[in-house]
Amino acid sequence: MAEKDQWTSRKRVFAALNHQEPDRIPINFGGCAQTTILECPPDGMNCTKLYQHLGITDYEKPITGALANQVYNLDERVMKRFGSDFRLILPNSSEILNHPDGSKTILGISCGLRIKKMGYYDDVFEFPLQKCTTLEDIRNYPFWPSDDEIKSLAVGKREEIKKIRGKTDCVIIEDAYLAYPALLYALLSGYDKWLLDMKLEPQFYFALSDRLFEIGLKVIEYFIGEIGDLIDIIGTYDDLGTQEGAILSHADYEKFLKPYEKRMIEAIRKKTNAKIYRHSCGSVYDFIPDFIELGVDILNPVQPLAKRMEPWRLKKEFGKDLTFMGGLDIQELLPRGSIEEIRHGVKELIKTYAPGGGYIFATSHNIEPDTPVENIVAMFEAALEYGKYPIQ
Repeated sequence: MAEKDQWTSRKRVFAALNHQEPDRIPINFGGCAQTTILECPPDGMNCTKLYQHLGITDYEKPITGALANQVYNLDERVMKRFGSDFRLILPNSSEILNHPDGSKTILGISCGLRIKKMGYYDDVFEFPLQKCTTLEDIRNYPFWPSDDEIKSLAVGKREEIKKIRGKTDCVIIEDAYLAYPALLYALLSGYDKWLLDMKLEPQFYFALSDRLFEIGLKVIEYFIGEIGDLIDIIGTYDDLGTQEGAILSHADYEKFLKPYEKRMIEAIRKKTNAKIYRHSCGSVYDFIPDFIELGVDILNPVQPLAKRMEPWRLKKEFGKDLTFMGGLDIQELLPRGSIEEIRHGVKELIKTYAPGGGYIFATSHNIEPDTPVENIVAMFEAALEYGKYPIQ
């Protein structure tokens, strides 16, 4: 093994991805859209609280996603302090229409997604495709993005990536929200309609899925095609799990979703040599062999309290074929645990996932607004302490 001072973030991460043991486990905080912290004004200003707790006063105002409030511009000093080996690149933002009732319509590749503040979060509250039932309805839907809108995603991004490369040796993750067709179908139509269309209106289901997937392919062509030689990891999205199990049967997954996923990964591979991470919340145990077959390299966020997603189970059954990114429980342990419990939880998680490489430490989704900042600090300090190889 190389001496510790020879390890850069890139060497560390790619050693882990190759199932080798670097100097320490790689850490991802703020390096992708699902391993950051939420900022939910006015009552859930947790990113700001973290900065203040760390004595940082000259921070940039947190920039958050239009949906779900994740912070995209996490302060570089915080990322360095907590050992984050990743940096995030996003496509340019789409136009957002603001309405008198406080709701918003996200245009561009979000295809008219409707969001509104509910509790802490800006979240989907109505479904513009809910009453779409015919092929003519699909053709006449007013919010399909133009090619020019999709091409605009990449403007200036090569220069932005090169600037990051000039400042850091970190691995660059690109998050273009490649959630076509499944997740976007569900968010635009409602999960119930998405699932019912599969079974009751399969002709319509495939027609709408094809239209959404066409957008995803154009994002790959125009955006990934422009920056693919500069990025290291690219994210794909579909939330297929709940706390108790999969959203749909494996047979339905194979019929209605897997063919699209196969084509998407094939299209990505033509534009970049980047590793592919798959984000899918909840219990996706049933689909993990399929993800491996399709060529997914990294699984995120590996939520440990979801059924059959225990770290020991995933490492034992799939650890030779996948790298796991995530795993630190944000539902119970991080927001409610004591400092001692959090340190112990981090230590046990690392002992399970880290041996032999194939693990990137991160939370099991974005850090919620009700999480004490002291717990966040304790978590990352424990990861740096206990994540040194050889794992004790």
